[in-house]
Amino acid sequence: MSMITQLSNLITNSGSAYTKLSGAASGANFMAGAQEIQATMQKNQLDKMALDAENQRINGIADSAAQAGSAAAQVKIQY
Repeated sequence: MSMITQLSNLITNSGSAYTKLSGAASGANFMAGAQEIQATMQKNQLDKMALDAENQRINGIADSAAQAGSAAAQVKIQY
């Protein structure tokens, strides 16, 4: 091989290695971003679950109050 061919191959191989490293870094950045988004989504889901539980508790109290009011109205009508 001539010196120019060897130099050309070295440059090509160096560029190829750089491209692979750059692609790996880009892939790692993508995964880190995806994991961050997934963590945010999971936290949002937990917040929603907590709010749903609180709403269910409040609705239970409201239903009980409505039933008590209805019972009181029926007692009043009977007398």
